Order: sequence, then C-alpha cells, then structure tokens
Amino acid sequence: MIKCLECGFETDRLQWTHFKYKCTGRFSDSKEYRVEYPDAILVDSSLAKKTAITKDKLVEKYGKEDGIIRWDSYRSKQSHSNSFEYKRDMHGWSREEFDQFNSSRSSTLEKMIIRHGEEEGALKWIAYCERQAYTNTKAYFIEQYGIKKGTAKYLDINKRKASSNPILVSERLGITVDEAIEVILSRQNSSEFWGSNIEKEFTAMLINAVGELEYTTFTRPYGKWAHLLNSYVIYDIKHKDFVIEFNGDYWHANPRIYKEDAIIRGKTAKQIQHRDSLKCQTAIDLGFRVLTVWECDFRANKQDTIRKVTEWIQSGQQ
Repeated sequence: MIKCLECGFETDRLQWTHFKYKCTGRFSDSKEYRVEYPDAILVDSSLAKKTAITKDKLVEKYGKEDGIIRWDSYRSKQSHSNSFEYKRDMHGWSREEFDQFNSSRSSTLEKMIIRHGEEEGALKWIAYCERQAYTNTKAYFIEQYGIKKGTAKYLDINKRKASSNPILVSERLGITVDEAIEVILSRQNSSEFWGSNIEKEFTAMLINAVGELEYTTFTRPYGKWAHLLNSYVIYDIKHKDFVIEFNGDYWHANPRIYKEDAIIRGKTAKQIQHRDSLKCQTAIDLGFRVLTVWECDFRANKQDTIRKVTEWIQSGQQ
C-alpha cells in the first residue's frame, strides 16, 4: 500500500479520481500532485509488477512472433506518449513542466532511499548505476541488437556524441573551442533549444522595448567555453556587451525560495546556485556585463521588470 502525501489516504494506486473527489481539492490529477510532491509514488510496487507490460509476458501470452510484434508496437506508442510533443498537444504542458515531470521520475540516491529505505535504497542505487554504465558499452548494444546492427548503433551514438563535443570538433576542424561551439550550435535545429513560456514572454517584451537582440534562446543561441566548469554554456540573451540570464525559480533554485540543502533534480540547491555563479563569472571574465532576472520578479510585475532591465541596458551605453 502507498500513502497520499497530501491527505494520508492509503491505497495501492493513486488515480485522478482520488485527487478530484477524495483528496484536499488542491490537485485535479496526478500530474499536479507530482509537481508538489516530486518523490511521491503513485502505484504500489507489487501491483506495478503484476500489471507491467513486458516482452516476456507478451511472448508467453501470444507466442514469440506475435508477442515481439506487440512489444515493438507497445514501445512505439509509449515513446510517443512520453514525448514533449504529445504532452504539449494533449495536456498543454510547457517544456519546463515536461522536464520538471521527467526529473521527478528520475533515479537518484535520495529518491531510492525514500522509496526503499536507507540500506535497500543504497543497494538499488549501486545496481542502477552499474546497469546504466553497462548500457553505454558496445557489448550491451550487441546483446540487444546482434553483432552487425548493435555495432552500427553503438558507433552511430558515439559519433553523434563526438559531434557535440567542442573539444573534439575543434581538434578535428583545426579551430578554437569557441569557434567549435558556434559550429555545433549552427548544426542543431532551433527546436532543440528551449525555454519556458514565461522566458519566451520576457524575451518578446524586452525585444519590444529595446529592439532586436543578437542572441536569444529562441533565435540564435550564444555559447561559450567555461573553464571554471570545464564545459560550454549557453546564455539566455547576449547583445553587444551584455548578457542576461532569465532564471526559473525551480530550475535555478531561487535562494529566496529554496534552502541550500533542498534537493532539486538530484542536486542540492547550493550546487545549482554555485554552477550558475560560475557560469555568470565566465561571462564577466570575458568582459560582459551580466544581469540575472528571476521568474518570480517578472511574474510579480512584468512591466516594471522590463523597465528596470531596459534602464540597466541603457546605463551601460552611456
């Protein structure tokens, strides 16, 4: 049995009917519930095992040939229904809501301990890490797809990984790392870059106030190699001598909302904040003026936020 973290009701499955008719009334479905309680379990583990659709169960029920066909069809449908495009069209989710939902389902040591207890959770976490490491090996792909197809898939995935590594691209093309980042970003489809709807609104309002901007998340992303992080980073807005970061309260662990030890997507708020500070320091070291705008401030007063940002931009032009 599992317990609803909102009202304490115990059952083997928490469905939308519970939240709509029996709970406190704060949530209309499990999606809203999981946003508030990201570590919550919706289905009892024993029930999940009984009702889970697996390749072995389908082969046992329908025979090898028909079972495998049904399994491939099921995986294809699951892949589509778990995509951002499906969630957006069916439920009106933003990209931020989609990624927040996925992060709530991700495996972390903390979540394993919460679900299974300290000892069993730690063992499950070790097993999970070992399995994840194995799924990145050539042997795994050969085991799954056979020698010829598995080897081809393994080489293709590693080729794509290499094509997005600025150091490898710079070495291959004989250019600087920053130039390699420009090449990588230019190769990617604009739909691969995303920001929340609220960031999109902020960017549009700022453009309306100050005119076109050289680089934004939604048009032409701007990336730089950050030696402090040993990776490249992409800034939300870059124009002339300034950089603006529009930080979502949840994704960037707003210190006015989250304590340093709060766990967000498997990291502490302090770790997230530290990484953001190094990202900003990189821009400062490169000679840019840097401004951070928080989601909560923009939501509280959009026009006033745009006015303050515009004044900040203009102050550097005098």
